[in-house]
Amino acid sequence: MTSARTAGLEVPVFAIPRDGDLGCGDTRVVHELIDLAAELRLHHLTILPIQETVRDNDPASAISIYALDPILLDVDPAAVEDASPEAYQRIAATSEASGALAYGRVKKAKLDLLWQAFEQFWEKHFLQGTSRARAYHRFCRSEQNWLPDYALFRLLMDFEQGSEAWQDWNDEYARYGAAKRFLVGLATKKPEAVERQLAFYAYVQWIADDQWRRVRTHAERMGVRLITDLHCAISPDSADFFRSPSHYRMEMIKGRRTATCRTKLLGHLEARLRRQASFFDQFRIADFRQSSAHAEKTEEDLRAFLDRLPDPDGDSAAMHFKVDWQSPPSLPMRSAQLWPAPNGHLLPPEARPLMSFSSFGTDSLRRLWTNDPRFRSRLKNQWAVNPERYDARTTLSLLRKLFQHPAPDVQISYMDLAGLENNPSDGWLTRYPKGPHDLRQSAEWEDFRTEFHKILEQTSRTLEPSEKAVESV
Repeated sequence: MTSARTAGLEVPVFAIPRDGDLGCGDTRVVHELIDLAAELRLHHLTILPIQETVRDNDPASAISIYALDPILLDVDPAAVEDASPEAYQRIAATSEASGALAYGRVKKAKLDLLWQAFEQFWEKHFLQGTSRARAYHRFCRSEQNWLPDYALFRLLMDFEQGSEAWQDWNDEYARYGAAKRFLVGLATKKPEAVERQLAFYAYVQWIADDQWRRVRTHAERMGVRLITDLHCAISPDSADFFRSPSHYRMEMIKGRRTATCRTKLLGHLEARLRRQASFFDQFRIADFRQSSAHAEKTEEDLRAFLDRLPDPDGDSAAMHFKVDWQSPPSLPMRSAQLWPAPNGHLLPPEARPLMSFSSFGTDSLRRLWTNDPRFRSRLKNQWAVNPERYDARTTLSLLRKLFQHPAPDVQISYMDLAGLENNPSDGWLTRYPKGPHDLRQSAEWEDFRTEFHKILEQTSRTLEPSEKAVESV
């Protein structure tokens, strides 16, 4: 029987290495992380947003609220049917491992490989009208509310040497209406070239959609819930802002240019949730308070939104949501609130009034141990841990401390699990030295796993292993 108290793992996918990943964590390593979570009997795996980012590479700054990042794709020919084994081997042979993620180089390499795969797809399937081409066209039709504008935006970026800062683009296409007219004129002169370029960006999204759906299927098979962050704000240098700049308000948040909705905040949030619900089970919405403070909204709008998304527990979610627009619905600020969203149904935080999610995902327990002498003293007294040394025993004691937290749901960072130091550089440019395979191959792993299971049992956070999970261990 599964406990009502849960434990999970938080991980930045791009930072986790595996053999042959070309320098960035990808969907294949997420499969490995799911297996790792199942082996440890953890309930959920939380990863940072998987949308394609703007040039600063911040996971919260997406080029599109819908488009998935090609840098996170597994471009091995075993994963991409149209890919060339020879081209992949050439790139893999020159890939350099380091402690930092060379974002620009890796993304360029993956897009180059995907372009070569697309050329094969274009000749063998697109132009021939095969069943694979029909599957691609079905995807394009299902995502037609955003995919054409995203592909247009990416095509225009190509004219600007990859820059997404559309305010600085050529006046011929620096506004959405002008860009649509520019595209019509360009397509008249070079119809096949334009069609191929737009089709390529749709193809990349089709591949990404398929890979992340496979990740979700594997997680369901292993009994692990997938969680991600769902943001209300967007990047000003995004396809969404480019299309409707009047819908957003420009702001500076923590030194980063961002934009929050002036109108239809809930519709914006719903669109993001509907797209992501294909890949994730639950969402954390950490910036709802600051975004809702600037939105033009009414109680009727909110109730209509909630009526469309019924409470998964069977009650009307709107009945639990007390609206006071002078004091927007608040989220616990000590940590992000976990919002269950089975089948894309959003549950408001007021339905779970107590803090439900405790996370040390950003500042790992090791960092807390290093920087807080009082914490080390308490740990030494309670768990007989030597505060002069950090080892696997220290990690387990810190995890025991976290799992005793009163929050129903807790999670640990991958750095804690792997016993890694916090990297002082930008978190989204870090590449960790150990991946799931490295952890499971270490001499200490069996003992660590045994003690980890004991801690889960002692703190009533045990997830009973599924038959599939047992088989994979």
